[in-house]
Amino acid sequence: MKSSSLVPVLIPFAMLSLVLAVLTGLVRLGWGISVSETAGQHGALMVGSFLGTVILLERAVVFRNRRALLAPALNGLSLPMFLLGYPFVGLWLLVAGSMGMALMAYLFLVRYRQAYNYLLFGGSVCLVIGHVLVLKTGFYPLAVPWWIAFLLLTIVAERLELSRFLPIKPWQRLLLWGAAGLFVAGIVKPFHGFGQALMGIGMIAVAVWLIRFDMAVKSLRKAGQPRYSGTMLLLGYGWLMLSGLLFALPPVFPFAYDASLHTFFAGFVFSMIFAHAPIILPGVLGRQGLFYHPILYVGSIGQLLGLLVRVLGDWQGNIGWRMTGGLMQGVAVGVFLICMLPIALRSMAKGNSINKSALLKQVF
Repeated sequence: MKSSSLVPVLIPFAMLSLVLAVLTGLVRLGWGISVSETAGQHGALMVGSFLGTVILLERAVVFRNRRALLAPALNGLSLPMFLLGYPFVGLWLLVAGSMGMALMAYLFLVRYRQAYNYLLFGGSVCLVIGHVLVLKTGFYPLAVPWWIAFLLLTIVAERLELSRFLPIKPWQRLLLWGAAGLFVAGIVKPFHGFGQALMGIGMIAVAVWLIRFDMAVKSLRKAGQPRYSGTMLLLGYGWLMLSGLLFALPPVFPFAYDASLHTFFAGFVFSMIFAHAPIILPGVLGRQGLFYHPILYVGSIGQLLGLLVRVLGDWQGNIGWRMTGGLMQGVAVGVFLICMLPIALRSMAKGNSINKSALLKQVF
């Protein structure tokens, strides 16, 4: 079986993991949805089963070796294990998948010693550590900083990879490494204390660097998909800055921890997903064309508006606002997926195979 033939099989596992992660998140907010048995696995489903599988798929496709797809396959199989009530097995599968990601990142680093490959490897190691901590202790808050590190380092690496088309000066790269160093130092130190504040400062510094030196602002000058992606990127960098501020400051309102986490995961990370989906999906599926239509703004902006309502509810201690905002987020994510499906199918029907690097040059 060719590697490409496995990709359409694995993508539904990732999408179903996203749907279940959203539903379990709504249960945790107080909505009566009949997935309560898996509600305790909300973080593992979102970070591991969904985001981990999607990122692994992208890496495995670029790796051009069908054995590389074993890692996202193991990762994706965590979903049925969580659904069937075997969370321990599900977590073991996530550990195996994340170790596969770390191995692929290491092999890329050995072959291509660009700066972004160091970040990709570091991020994958953080994912392994986070999953192992949950497996050993069952205490999710211990894993959260490592999961944040995995996603932040991975996303910054993706942006650095794209920045090779821009004239980034050595001192500018040094600033980014300094910001990332602050962030990682906060992760390594005891988190609930000075480490958390240091991590937050590092997140703010990374956000400022991305706003100033990333190509997002340049993308706004173009029409269509580049403007859409640029808009989502800049909104995401804003959410990253707010999340860093919330982590850096002492908790001063009722649901500060919830606001800190979800401004990062639902604000920053999902903005990156919305921005990159039209670009990365063609590469993962091996098809030419942009998976874009202006209707994608509806789900993307709707999710961020829902997050804003939720964060305001966190700030005010208003349960009704938190539940309403969470529901808005869930519906908006569903709208985005429903809109993306026919766009992808139409583009796949028209397109041919394409090199990912050529596509990136085309859209940015």
